[in-house]
Amino acid sequence: MESAFFKEIAELKKEIKELTIENEHLNGLVHIGITLTKERDLDNLLPLVMSKISKSLDADRSTLFLIDWDRMELWSKYAENLEVDRIEIELKMGIVGLSVLSRQLINTANAHEDPRFNPDIDGITGFRTESLLAAPFFNKQGDVMGAVELLGKKTGVFTKTDEKKLLKVTSMLIGMDWDSNIDKDTAKGLIYELRQSIECERGALFLLNRKNGELFSLVAEGLKEQDIHLSLNLGVAGLVAITGQELNIYDVYADSRFDKRTDEKTGYRTRGILCVPIKDQTGAVIGVIEVINKKTGTFTDSDMNLLKALSSIVAISVENAILLHEQNRQFRSLLEVLAASIDAKDNLTAGHSHKVTEYAVGVARELGFGEHEIDILSVAALLHDYGKLGTDDNILKKPSKLTTEESDHIKQHVLNTRSILGKMYFMRKYRDVPLIAACHHERLDGSGYMDGLKGHDIPFMAKVIAVADVYEALTAQRHYRKALSSEDALEILKQDAGTKFDKNIVAALERYWHKNCCR
Repeated sequence: MESAFFKEIAELKKEIKELTIENEHLNGLVHIGITLTKERDLDNLLPLVMSKISKSLDADRSTLFLIDWDRMELWSKYAENLEVDRIEIELKMGIVGLSVLSRQLINTANAHEDPRFNPDIDGITGFRTESLLAAPFFNKQGDVMGAVELLGKKTGVFTKTDEKKLLKVTSMLIGMDWDSNIDKDTAKGLIYELRQSIECERGALFLLNRKNGELFSLVAEGLKEQDIHLSLNLGVAGLVAITGQELNIYDVYADSRFDKRTDEKTGYRTRGILCVPIKDQTGAVIGVIEVINKKTGTFTDSDMNLLKALSSIVAISVENAILLHEQNRQFRSLLEVLAASIDAKDNLTAGHSHKVTEYAVGVARELGFGEHEIDILSVAALLHDYGKLGTDDNILKKPSKLTTEESDHIKQHVLNTRSILGKMYFMRKYRDVPLIAACHHERLDGSGYMDGLKGHDIPFMAKVIAVADVYEALTAQRHYRKALSSEDALEILKQDAGTKFDKNIVAALERYWHKNCCR
């Protein structure tokens, strides 16, 4: 009996110790989140966050590395307690590089006895590395963006608990959204993690539409409708959005601010609500986050702090998404201006670039391209003839057969396209656009121009544009001939399928035409 009693006491002590450690763990993460709440500028934010990470994991110092895929390097966006401005590491060397390439956390107790460690780094920093903990972090698409490295555990070596902490921190870095965006899948993940941490039944994330005077849901757990719209004049979420003040209501049915109609509609019984605003850098409300029904008791101040921390992460993502949307609009408007300048060369061929883009995108969908690839293809297709700005108008509009010299002059538009577009700054995803656009006159058998590329040497997107370009040219009126019917144009393309044109692309164009053009 006495033995069982002491055994139970020992188990309770062990449980209390584990809970204490977990509480310290959570408090450390909350402090990191609060730091995210107070500071939005990345250059100011990282020193604050990284110092708190080091303190939370009891490390001597920490470094955040970002990847430069073009140079296959890791470079230090922030290195704590180092005088050097920047550390650059070959991606294929060292423990941090291995962590990134393997997409795995790595924990080593003695770096200098680990063959994976690159000792040259100590020579750069002047710091002797003992224990080392590194983990990659990702964007919302799952692409590796960089890694967090912790050096020198002050009390021994990094533990399994430290590993869990670091993985939790890197998951918070996803929220910082280095690629600038937030969508429903990202929001669902954030709300799920929040619900697990706070131990509540449901969570929701709403964004504000000031124009319509309503909140719309990115996530609303437990509700069947995919998109929920709430009036700002009703309910707790609307009140928080209007006032910008958080609310913690222990008993909603005793509070007149609660709108009971959602419960009546769903059959769900709401007891308590914790709701906080999401604010941008100016302090303006852009949405709200709410959690419902604490599983044990009522929502606490710690729950409030955690919710505030998450709201800051979401705010950064939303602001970045708005900025990205505006940048995309600006980029697309620039493309339209460039395309219009091509159209201005010749009224008869005006609209050619847009038609080629339409057909190329249609073919791409038939071939199962993803939206990312279709976006790149559409840009290259819209600009494929941009080099014709340097072509002599008299030759472009000549109503009779071209001489050899005139034909060679027109062919130069491919080189002009590559040269002009090569001088434009394209975001990373569009960096192959100049090459794709300039290869639309190459042919599978090597009979095309300007480089006489064959088969797999021709970018696949250029092969798609080639088929779309020829089809549009054949079915449109030209100075030197009348337009052909779509049927005749497809027959010409099919005759050259497998020799000059990719037969799968020609077949996809025919499928697209039957679905969309011959109704």
